[in-house]
Amino acid sequence: MTSPFAAALVPLATRLRQRESVVRSVSEVVLRLRDSHAGPAFEGARQVTLRWINDRAGRPLPSDAWSGHSFELEEIGAQRVSAVALESTRYWAARLDDADRIIAQRVWTTEIGLGDAGDGTTVIGARLTCVLRGGDLPFERSIPGFIRDIVEQWPAELDAFPVSGTPSVAERYWEVEQLVSLLRDPRRQADVIVASLPDGSVDPRETAVDAGAIARKTIGAAHVFTITGPASFWLSDLVGREFSVFRQAVRTYRPGFNPEEDEPFSHPLVLPHRIESWPNGGPVAYEKLLVSQALIRSVSSRDSERRMPSFASVRKTAAQARMMAAREAGSSEDQLLGLAEQEITELRASLDEDRKTYDGLLQQAEAEREQALAQALQAQETNNHLRQRLRNIEAQLAASSRPAAQVEIPTTLDGFPGWCEHHLAGYVSMHNRAYQGVKESIYEEPSLLYKALLLLRDHYVQMRREGGAERKSAYDQALRQLGLEDTPTITGVSAGQKGETYFVRYAGRRVMLERHLKKGNSRDPRYCFRLYFFWDDDSEEAVVGWLPSHLDNSLT
Repeated sequence: MTSPFAAALVPLATRLRQRESVVRSVSEVVLRLRDSHAGPAFEGARQVTLRWINDRAGRPLPSDAWSGHSFELEEIGAQRVSAVALESTRYWAARLDDADRIIAQRVWTTEIGLGDAGDGTTVIGARLTCVLRGGDLPFERSIPGFIRDIVEQWPAELDAFPVSGTPSVAERYWEVEQLVSLLRDPRRQADVIVASLPDGSVDPRETAVDAGAIARKTIGAAHVFTITGPASFWLSDLVGREFSVFRQAVRTYRPGFNPEEDEPFSHPLVLPHRIESWPNGGPVAYEKLLVSQALIRSVSSRDSERRMPSFASVRKTAAQARMMAAREAGSSEDQLLGLAEQEITELRASLDEDRKTYDGLLQQAEAEREQALAQALQAQETNNHLRQRLRNIEAQLAASSRPAAQVEIPTTLDGFPGWCEHHLAGYVSMHNRAYQGVKESIYEEPSLLYKALLLLRDHYVQMRREGGAERKSAYDQALRQLGLEDTPTITGVSAGQKGETYFVRYAGRRVMLERHLKKGNSRDPRYCFRLYFFWDDDSEEAVVGWLPSHLDNSLT
């Protein structure tokens, strides 16, 4: 029951919430520009930006604006516009608060930074923020339109790779090599979205999504490629089939891509039939999701301030520069005092803006964290339910009179990933690093790899799930039949001395390969067999991180 006192506070709480601003980071773009036939990039990009601001300011910009000087526009009927020019470092920054034309009390704040990089190039950045008072309404993420206008006139680079607002095409082998180089670049900060064509096709119109529309809407925030059917085979050769994309599928490669360490689901792949039936609109709805995810990631960088200083920090730097110049020029105490008071006023305004923005972004982060935790818990409950149903079905099949089908043991490692997917799913998870080890294998008895994995599936996993002396005895007997031993790898301290050798990234965490099956004591990879794995309590599966060669230790 709600008390009379609590009920009386409801209108007050509602009014207080209406005074609060909900701040949402929308997008962030940072590009490097080069001079072109259109003229110097710095001056040209500033003029394009000023024209864009002028169209939205509500009043004509002052003459100082067009000359590249600092200015403030706060006239009645005008939108709030400010610009700061730092002559010593040739840096220009501007901010526009653009009131939404449909939704009251919603403002789109655009911060722009333009700087001379000192190497003949110009760096331009644009940060878009949505501020809404008294509620939180959905919005469609976008980038400021002047960015596209600038890229059309001056060559632009993102992550040191050319971008033009149209998809890059990977058709020739050297183009696929360029793509892989971009994917593997540890400095890359933007997503790479690759849309593939059907087998044998070189027609870019045959992608499952409109790659051109995605490239236009994410220009400066993501790289967009189309890859032809024949070129997909080269991509598979260079990064592995599990990380490739083909037959009209679409894959998003996140920053930090490392096919030797990553798990395939870390770089989402969506098949064409799933795109066609995507909820609420099919391919168009999926395209919106790709754009939204790319722009969300553009504002999630931890070094956002280093990539593009906030307008408040630039204004603070300008105020300090004015004070220093006045002292050097021998200004009077009254003049210095006036400048100090002006700086204090601007700093107070900046601190207030920063506080509101920080509070809003903190609330957003907390809400997203709570939502992510709730989704994770829900997914875990669903997985537990499905896992139990699967075990019930397996138990019913095992209790039936039908004999179990004999698993065929290949004599070569050709098609190893496909065999694992078909026979181990739900029991043994193969880390991509294990597949890399198999690719390099020269072990003399390939069939032992398959037998050892089936041993884990049929005996080790059952022993860990159900326990009991009978299961343990069956596992030990199966080991003896194959001439294998199950022993710990090395201690945690020793493993740490070997860097990442004995660790893998799994489900977002760093996990040690704590056990291994072994056969033979030779260090010759033709005769030495090792299978390194660990037990995952969440999925109740054995996770294989490397095979079949010996990992480095103090003896090697």
